[in-house]
Amino acid sequence: MADKDEMTLEQCIARKLMLDIRFFDDGAGSAPVTRLPAALEQGLAALAPGGVILFRENIDSVAQCRALTDQVRRVLGAEVLIAVDQEGGRVTRLPRDQVTSFSGNMALAACAAQAREELARAMGRAQGEELAALGINVNFAPTLDVNSNPANPVINVRAFADEPTLVATLGAAVVRGLQEAGVAAAVKHFPGHGDTSLDSHTDLPCVARDAQAAREIDLAPFAAVIRSAPPAMVMTAHIQYPALDASTLPGTGVVRPATLSRALLTDLLRNDWGYGGVVISDALDMAAISELMSPVDAVLACFRAGVDIALMPLRVRSAQSLVQLEELVAAVAGAVRSGDLDESEIRESASRVQAAQQRYCLPASTTGAAERIACAEHLALERRIAGHSVTLLHGSLVSLAGNSRVHLLMPTAASARALVAALERCEPGLRISWQALEQFDAQAESAGVAAADIYVVGVSEPAPGAVDIGGAEDLASLDDRSPASVQKQLLRLAEGRERVVILLQSPYPAAEYADLADTVLATYDAAPLGFGGAPGPAYCALADVLTGARTPDGQLPVRLQNGS
Repeated sequence: MADKDEMTLEQCIARKLMLDIRFFDDGAGSAPVTRLPAALEQGLAALAPGGVILFRENIDSVAQCRALTDQVRRVLGAEVLIAVDQEGGRVTRLPRDQVTSFSGNMALAACAAQAREELARAMGRAQGEELAALGINVNFAPTLDVNSNPANPVINVRAFADEPTLVATLGAAVVRGLQEAGVAAAVKHFPGHGDTSLDSHTDLPCVARDAQAAREIDLAPFAAVIRSAPPAMVMTAHIQYPALDASTLPGTGVVRPATLSRALLTDLLRNDWGYGGVVISDALDMAAISELMSPVDAVLACFRAGVDIALMPLRVRSAQSLVQLEELVAAVAGAVRSGDLDESEIRESASRVQAAQQRYCLPASTTGAAERIACAEHLALERRIAGHSVTLLHGSLVSLAGNSRVHLLMPTAASARALVAALERCEPGLRISWQALEQFDAQAESAGVAAADIYVVGVSEPAPGAVDIGGAEDLASLDDRSPASVQKQLLRLAEGRERVVILLQSPYPAAEYADLADTVLATYDAAPLGFGGAPGPAYCALADVLTGARTPDGQLPVRLQNGS
């Protein structure tokens, strides 16, 4: 691999790009990229970007994923960065039935105080081992956002907690685990996305904290982790933070998002804190950036700010988009030659990317590595975290024993089937009926409740967003209808029976159900599918609790709306 001083300017700029290859139309229609089509392979080879990011559509199976990452390395070189969002819980991209899928950050933080740091490091290491075995060497995790806004639609349970010290402690542990396994950790979303009520996939959020509060809350975990467990990468947030940088974009009254802020990325992160790793933008196709400026202008602005890697500067979907990428590189090179961008900074930045590529270059031989994917040790760790995270938020436990008649109302058919299967494994004699909100029938629900001794209602909030599915490209497919009002009305009508509410993701609505249920439990994880097609780990843990096989010992890691 050429040194930065030997590379052409265009090669330096290309190295500073990370592309998504989620779909591609090679003339026969758009299709998921599970192997590189010839036109895409040729285009990538000609451009030589520094890395690619994979999405769920890119990964059908363990063997196919490894074949794809091998193909990418043959085209772009052994040191290419191949990234994925594999946080656990709400945000996972690997097939849950073929790998170990953990319950996510807030579930980790709900585990016992004396064990959770060890569990976080072990989880990071397990994630790293499985990603490395698949040929993936960058994980966009962990999230260091302090979720201080209960209504946060995009972070929420992706955060460890709402207390900065706990976020920092567990975040550092996950970073250590990932990087011990040879996978680069990318902490996010700097300077902190936890106090927002908007999703930057769709809007431009603004944090209204003053500078002191910013330092004490949002910035604190990033500063602490950079000191104690330096991550390979820091990912920026597309959020306005006027207390930290109130400057506006030229010709507009729009306060600069952090991704485009030199005050934050160069002056604070690089110079004041001495961070020497790679700064990577969040996806530049998100509405918070893409509705403000063109792809070329966005790349220029983030490079001026101090971004080392522009993530997803435009969507690579056809031969035409490959031409647009070449034009983008040429436009950035022109800006350097005209003096609009500093060439020495561009070359130093490319050098930082190269250093990360070299440090996290995966060995060519993966003999034995595949054996770590969903191995007994990792699956036991998955179960341990899920089991110890279930939290009793209100009331007392009911016990589903013997031939109890149980009716479930769950968000989806998949979640209903998962809980039925998990309950029947624990207590085969249960008589269970169920219904899903996605195809709700009021008459059937009335009959199910009337015949039941115990009514179990699963609540999954916040509603699925682009981040759950993949990214900004998925916005049109989302259903924004809220089922909460239906569930509450049905719980009122079921008064007189034992009522159990399960908060599958966010624990924040607990107070809304306290007067409607005898028991309110939180699992922090709504994923119904587990390894081998088994119920997801949170459902298995929940079934253990509901049938009396386990006492819920989770500790709530956030303050609820009623102040508890």
